Amino acid sequence: MAQPYAGYKFSAGEDPNDPGMMSKALGKMKLRTPETYGGALLESTTTGRQYDEFNIHTPPDITQKTRVVAVCGLTQADASPADNGWFLSDFFAFHHLFTGLTKHQTWIHCLDLHQLVTSFRPYLHGSPFKTRKVVMDHDIISKAQDMVQCNSAGGLKLMFKRALRKEVQEAAKAGDESVLVFIFGHGQEEHFGVQLGTQWLKHKEFQNEMVHEVPTTILSTACFSGGWSCNKTFDKKTNELKHQFNKTTMMAAGPEKTSYSWSITATLGKRFCGSVFASALVESLTRVNDQVQLRDIPDNDEVEITPEQERTYAAFCETVTETLLKDVDRLGFEHEITFSAENDAWNMCWRERTGFPLASFKKRWDTLADRPADPHLHPGDPFNKDPHVTSEQAAEYLRLEQEDGGIHMYSGKKGMTGGSLAKGGTTVGSSVLGKRKTSGMYGGTLQALINQVSCLGRQYLDSYNVPQNTGNDGSLWNRINRIHLGELTDRETVENVLRCIQYRMEQMTTADRYLAIMGVPPPMDQDCHEFDTKSFKRDIDSGRYREMIDLIFERELLFPPPMNDSGNPALNQGLPFYKGHHYVIAAFYYAKMSKSAVIEKLDLLEASVKEVIEEEVAKYKQVPEIKSKRHKLFHVFGLDLGSISPLKRRSRGQSLGSYA
Repeated sequence: MAQPYAGYKFSAGEDPNDPGMMSKALGKMKLRTPETYGGALLESTTTGRQYDEFNIHTPPDITQKTRVVAVCGLTQADASPADNGWFLSDFFAFHHLFTGLTKHQTWIHCLDLHQLVTSFRPYLHGSPFKTRKVVMDHDIISKAQDMVQCNSAGGLKLMFKRALRKEVQEAAKAGDESVLVFIFGHGQEEHFGVQLGTQWLKHKEFQNEMVHEVPTTILSTACFSGGWSCNKTFDKKTNELKHQFNKTTMMAAGPEKTSYSWSITATLGKRFCGSVFASALVESLTRVNDQVQLRDIPDNDEVEITPEQERTYAAFCETVTETLLKDVDRLGFEHEITFSAENDAWNMCWRERTGFPLASFKKRWDTLADRPADPHLHPGDPFNKDPHVTSEQAAEYLRLEQEDGGIHMYSGKKGMTGGSLAKGGTTVGSSVLGKRKTSGMYGGTLQALINQVSCLGRQYLDSYNVPQNTGNDGSLWNRINRIHLGELTDRETVENVLRCIQYRMEQMTTADRYLAIMGVPPPMDQDCHEFDTKSFKRDIDSGRYREMIDLIFERELLFPPPMNDSGNPALNQGLPFYKGHHYVIAAFYYAKMSKSAVIEKLDLLEASVKEVIEEEVAKYKQVPEIKSKRHKLFHVFGLDLGSISPLKRRSRGQSLGSYA
């Protein structure tokens, strides 16, 4: 039987059962000093300031004064819990906590929710090593009256922008209302964008919808979402501040970090069950409001306010961070969760600052049905993030693994711990696939295609050592393993995975070629496939990293984004991939190159790439059949044969490696 590929490999320096790393992270936190636990400050003059724990006045009951706009950006093809459905689990988790607490709420998606539950059973939220909550099933969907379904994935972005603008305008008209925004979906490092359906919502586009100055809080579990926290834009010529995003934010990941779902289950189709950050926030909310009466009816009589509900926003953010580190995820410091406070008002009551209504979130959360921990997972498994795992449990797991030949979390069966293909010439999934033919673009038998994906998948996973549960990588990692194990066998999925792997492998090969062209030595004397960019990003200063990656992003020709054509899914290449960028930055960094030297090298590289592309396009123009068809086409449209720049014709997702 085939064995699943190894996932993220823990190094000796990051023993997951060693509490020392967590203690070090907690030690950096200073009491109610936000920048020590993810706070992004609007003004540098507030650096080091210690804020009060409790607010000096009682805020008004803001139940009626918060307008909620939420969006889940997944498409139907991406929403399986085995892929990226954990964003949908987050969406429904917060919907359950907030629905009915304010009059004006809009929860937007472009999914056939009942079909998803029919296909994949109820969606869960929480660690697979613990009791989880059922956050979406047929009954929950039927009761969600404030859900708005967009008819097409292509129209989701526009629907969200219109809803946001409307609520901002209405809040401004009222004069004393705020807006609370939830965004769940994939993130993009270039523009800190979030994928909504088939389009990307850039951070700047969101800013453009804030047509009035109203108190606004944004919460997102997207990768790189921390780029929204007090984001500043500078004029490159004068180095003066042009714009600043002055809003309250609570973000699952730093500007250079991917967000994390919970580890994958061993049963129920190997699924991801919500984000770790959402669990930490839910846990914090259920603690601070556990003594308040349930406020489903907005005009209930006033209730007694406890000190916990009057803590300042600075103290609340501190609570969320401590909850993440002490009770939820022992590697929580890697998330780099990020907060910001509008006008640096960290001393405001957290409910007033965020717009979160006064309600017993604990009672609401407890009404959700429970699902037990995955019975095939052992609590001592290194992938169990629980900080309370005991040394005895960890030792027992290792002993059982040695005795039984491997109890692996991705199968729950013996003999499934290896990280390579089954040996002895055994083909992958042959008992399942037989000799069925594929009429796909790759030809041959489906079995041959499966073997090709398994072989290339092994090379890819060996060259990209990241956790298997990140927003940009988890779905592909799981699909590669399930194809290898014979669990995914439909041709369209296998071909799509092959395209995604090829795109990512090509980006790494291209990065190697770029260093050769620029004459820059490879970092650590390793090629891009070998190099551990995760360790490198711990070494480099965040400001220096941002400076250099922006220089690469400005030259889009170097690393084109993956092609994702909603009209032709067969051409899709998956989510953004940045290892090539990081490898080039590492080479500059370890070579101790100045910014001016980096710019000079990148300018020369960009010119070389343009030259290669123009030469290749010129060759294609001379092919008789292509030349004849081009003449006919341009004649119909009245265009000159050379009127379109070859650089503009370059396919998205096509790097220099495609022309070599």
